[in-house]
Amino acid sequence: MNDTLENCAAVLAEAGFSTRHAEIPAEGIARPLEALAFEDSTIIGFVVVYESPAELFASWKSDRDRIAMRHRDALQAARQKAWNAYLVLISRGAADLGELLALGQIEEDLEAMRKITKAGVTGATAARLALLPLLPFRSAPSLEPIDMSREIASRSTEVDADLVEAFLSGAEDGVVMQIIEDRA
Repeated sequence: MNDTLENCAAVLAEAGFSTRHAEIPAEGIARPLEALAFEDSTIIGFVVVYESPAELFASWKSDRDRIAMRHRDALQAARQKAWNAYLVLISRGAADLGELLALGQIEEDLEAMRKITKAGVTGATAARLALLPLLPFRSAPSLEPIDMSREIASRSTEVDADLVEAFLSGAEDGVVMQIIEDRA
């Protein structure tokens, strides 16, 4: 298994996925396809790594079909999980702007599996970033309490101060409306 697939396996295992190396035999003149299969209680998927965006563009559809055919029984047995089947297509080489746009178009193709694409993936940090859409939140955000009256007052600088004060003090609607009419 290549180092990028190993990095992806480590990231996914840390997130609670089971992973295994999946090699799909060559058919005709095609090369054997090396992939990483992953699964948890709700998601099933495969990671395929390419050397360059050009190689990814040339091979991803046939590789998707090969993976789907090779693992069709497992995908059918997954039932509900099959709706959360992912194909992660990674290029070690960086992509230019046109290639980035083309990668985005691949992600919009929902045939057979959902797609996640990423270029320029070298190292564990880049692997984590590529797999981020699949990973659970690490921790809930910690937010400080907000004084809503002060927050509204600070954001209402273009509104008359007396009107903001009346609104925030809980004045009756008639009083607030009178201030609005007086300022008009």
